[in-house]
Amino acid sequence: YIAIRRPMKTPESGTEVFSPVSYTGNNGVNTIESGFTVDAELVAPRSTVRTWKPAFASRLTGTARYITTSSTAAEQTDGPSEQFAYNTGVLRNGTNMNSTADSPLITWMFKRATGFMDVVAYTGNGSEGYQVNHNLGVIPELIIIKRRNNASAEGWFVGTEFSATNFTQAKLNVTDTAVNSLAYTSSSIFRAQPTTTTFTLGNYQDVNNSSGDTYISYLFATLAGVSKVGGYTGTGSFMDIDCGFSAGARFILIKRTDSTGDWYVWDSVRGIVAGNDPYLLLNSTAAEVTSTDYIDPLSSGFRITTAGAEGPLGASGGTYIFLAIA
Repeated sequence: YIAIRRPMKTPESGTEVFSPVSYTGNNGVNTIESGFTVDAELVAPRSTVRTWKPAFASRLTGTARYITTSSTAAEQTDGPSEQFAYNTGVLRNGTNMNSTADSPLITWMFKRATGFMDVVAYTGNGSEGYQVNHNLGVIPELIIIKRRNNASAEGWFVGTEFSATNFTQAKLNVTDTAVNSLAYTSSSIFRAQPTTTTFTLGNYQDVNNSSGDTYISYLFATLAGVSKVGGYTGTGSFMDIDCGFSAGARFILIKRTDSTGDWYVWDSVRGIVAGNDPYLLLNSTAAEVTSTDYIDPLSSGFRITTAGAEGPLGASGGTYIFLAIA
């Protein structure tokens, strides 16, 4: 046999590991450049409503396969697409992600890298305390899991704000209130606090079924100057969210946890400006909203505007989680 280790360099800038691109489908072969090897991507038509959007795909699960973040459905295929058979971006020749009728489309492309992000595919065994290895190199701060081969009972599970005794549990495909300070038990999605090399599962079927179901997981962590996984408490007025960046955030994901709330996504390609900023929802098939100014640019991270604070992002006393990438 021959074994070749994957590159493990810790990135020094967000552009090494993340690239948002808005593109036009051509119903043929299309090349979307990222500048690096893409290990995972999130794709969505910007202006049209489609049942398959937004779509999460990864190199580990093979080409032409994706899972819809707004659904409990199993993994689907997108025609003959070979999107990961390329070294500096993705290829398009599928029926969904390269349609002229759905243009423009947005793709958020990610590279696995030490301290930033990892993708792990695993098979469930139904046993509490099942340890799954990862290569993040640090303790994960945000873990997203979805069953691949069968539809999930509840959908996408998200774990964050891990401590020695509890964590926050949310669901990516719905607006449900998160469960804050949830104890690690045999029936919870996580059985123990993640470590620098593993995360430990309970025996809940949507993350660890004994029937040999297959799963995909996406892990993120805070890396100085590159990414920030965090949380804040709303004040009812504008807030500056310091992520430790020097040139602002290019990707922002926010979810309210103490009450119902959508999974909002902004990016610098569609616009993070001192004006209206288009957003998409990971839990919805709807077209992007272009008529709101909920966030503004900030060199150290991002700013919640007064409109955003009085709307969905900063209710006084409300708690929120976020992922930002520089």
